[in-house]
Amino acid sequence: MKATVIRFARRDRGQSMIEFAVVLPVLLVVVLGLVEVSWALYDQHVLTKMSREGSNLISRDVTLQDAANALKNMAARPVNLPSNSKVIFSVIMNPAITGTTNYGTPILYQRYEYGSIAGTSHLNIGGGSFSGAPDYTATNPNGDTGLRVTNLPASVSVPIGGMLYVTEIYSNHPLITPFNRFGVTVPSTLYSIAYF
Repeated sequence: MKATVIRFARRDRGQSMIEFAVVLPVLLVVVLGLVEVSWALYDQHVLTKMSREGSNLISRDVTLQDAANALKNMAARPVNLPSNSKVIFSVIMNPAITGTTNYGTPILYQRYEYGSIAGTSHLNIGGGSFSGAPDYTATNPNGDTGLRVTNLPASVSVPIGGMLYVTEIYSNHPLITPFNRFGVTVPSTLYSIAYF
């Protein structure tokens, strides 16, 4: 009887080892996925907070260049403006001068970009020219139809004579696990936009 019990115990141990070997890869994928997604969510949260702070800064009559320097100084990982991130400041205005071409139509009044990675603004305009530092203002805001913003969200409106302050931030997101080797991709560039 004792020998039979020992034989069954050994068989159960072998079966447990095989079950563990089958379950381990699935468990590793789940754990690595949780770690990587949590890391990406944290990085996205940092970008969201930074873009909100940028919009708040430029709404306070700070030059766009000074706002970029302030964001650069307060940046936390993953945002590193000189090397792996980009900030785009946009000031949208609804001109109040009646009789002009752009009266009552939101236009891009100011635009400044700082950073080294690729990324373009999600605010569509047809063109337009801007002055240099420190203002970066449109050279003909009342008459240049190329400055019109064509894709503002429906929930965002700019009253006539008012301004809307927009900050967009791109940042590289480095992977911390080999999760992408399992056929699941996590974004390598994160993006955030804030309206104020």
